Amino acid sequence: MIYEVMTKLKEEGYRITPQRRIIVEKIVQTAELLTVAEIWKLVRDEYNDIGLDTIYRNINILTEIGVLTPIMGTGNDSTRYEVTYTNHHHHVVCIKCGKAVCIDYCPINQEFIAMLRMQGYELIRHNVELLGLCTECKTL
Repeated sequence: MIYEVMTKLKEEGYRITPQRRIIVEKIVQTAELLTVAEIWKLVRDEYNDIGLDTIYRNINILTEIGVLTPIMGTGNDSTRYEVTYTNHHHHVVCIKCGKAVCIDYCPINQEFIAMLRMQGYELIRHNVELLGLCTECKTL
């Protein structure tokens, strides 16, 4: 997966800097949905002088070229990012801790798409996010 991301960056005209490479490696190697702060912490473990602005700039680039998908949470800096996979899915996000879980189900069906077309819209993409309380936060 790291090779594919690097190839995509090159195709889009971006250089593969050491900082960019370590950011991509950490994101791809981690199976969790990560915030910018969590990505920064992971990267700083190996590249301790990297600035937070470098992390934000690269996250924005990776999002723009379709490598990362932002998963919106609630509150400040609660957006989490995941590597964009080929299988379409959605998420449920805890409103207290921000933990996000993938749900391999899509409620958007052909009937809904037809209704949008009748309203004059063409659906380009969509993201359904559900908000709730995770097991840990529910018991607090």
